[in-house]
Amino acid sequence: VEAVKETHRNELTEIMLQVYVNGPPGSGKTTLSKRLAASLKLDHLSTGDILREHIKTRTELGKIAKKCIAAKTLVPDEVVVDMLADRIARSTQGYILDGFPRTTEQTKLLRFKSIVPNVALLLELPRDEIKPRIQGRRMDLKTGDIYHNEYHMPSDPAIAARLIQRDDDIAERIPARIEAYEHYGKQTNREFTNLAYDIDADRSIRDVVAEATDILRSVSKIKVKKEFSNQVTPPPPMTKLEPEEIEFSPPKPARQISRVEDTAARVAAARVQKIEQEIKSIDLDFQTPLEDNNYKADTAKLVEMERFKTMLVSGFDVIKHGRRGAPHTRTLFADVEFKRLFWQKPDKKELKPKLDTSIALSDVIEVVQGMKTEVFKRSGDSSKGGRYFSLIADDRTLDIEASSDEICALLVMGFTELTQLN
Repeated sequence: VEAVKETHRNELTEIMLQVYVNGPPGSGKTTLSKRLAASLKLDHLSTGDILREHIKTRTELGKIAKKCIAAKTLVPDEVVVDMLADRIARSTQGYILDGFPRTTEQTKLLRFKSIVPNVALLLELPRDEIKPRIQGRRMDLKTGDIYHNEYHMPSDPAIAARLIQRDDDIAERIPARIEAYEHYGKQTNREFTNLAYDIDADRSIRDVVAEATDILRSVSKIKVKKEFSNQVTPPPPMTKLEPEEIEFSPPKPARQISRVEDTAARVAAARVQKIEQEIKSIDLDFQTPLEDNNYKADTAKLVEMERFKTMLVSGFDVIKHGRRGAPHTRTLFADVEFKRLFWQKPDKKELKPKLDTSIALSDVIEVVQGMKTEVFKRSGDSSKGGRYFSLIADDRTLDIEASSDEICALLVMGFTELTQLN
């Protein structure tokens, strides 16, 4: 216990910046993260960059990710977090997490790996400003740098010629991205309430960077007292003032506390309180057996559920079997509250929910895997039985063929959970 306490004492003497940057799409997270990393000599950690590096160098995690991408499925959160943990383990100067975690489940996975930011910068941008920002955004294919076709274009014609608009930035996909942030992003931000600083992103990037830099410099300069003590230091004895002093001595002007000092004090107080609580709980932790297996199982389920929800919000292709005709490909998706499931033809650029091609999840009474319905008995193939599942309501069934047995199991688990909630 004493050794752990000493570790905490040493940790308090110097604070290495571990920064989380988040905000709505188009708010400038990556631009801010890169500039802060360059000016403060921090590692800029983008999960996209890390993922591509693992694939390029053919690591074991990279091979898993490559298979997921080839199968057009999401890379599991635990794989991404393992990649991130590996990169952070090699960081010696602090880091900035650029837009990750995106969900509360990812936040829990990071904590399980002892990755806990000590300051969060949360960008705020009015909703009506998001669309024009995203639509005008352009990316340099060679460097990954972000520009804007109205107010931030490169001066070099060669760079301008190779700029592209990312698929995620087309107009049809913007509403879904905004809704995803409203639903998941703001929940994630609440996980960092005690460490968070809200920054107005509806102004020049220079002003945003200046404010963020002030905050981070104040945090990095904090020096906290090493000793922990349960003893309360008594106040100094009061000095009796003579009447002349009371009447004629001018009051001393109050010392003005700067914004940087105030920021530092608030961050220090929150961090000291957290670490003191950890120290107080150490003895109990040694006496209480940690149920690792149950925790890991719960975490794995949360990860899979988040993967499932992300697929539903983004939309994914399945084969829908019906009472008549041949099976046909459809894009399956849900509303952001996961109350209703929709399907549409896969060649459409935008997800357009229609009631006549949907089913309310509250109407589903059972989720079954395999060739259990009359529809599958008519059009199914027994060799693909592991890919089939059905949502069964009182008056109908929705019969789906997934792309693989593994995806089918994920969908069955996810829909079972959702129907119980609805």
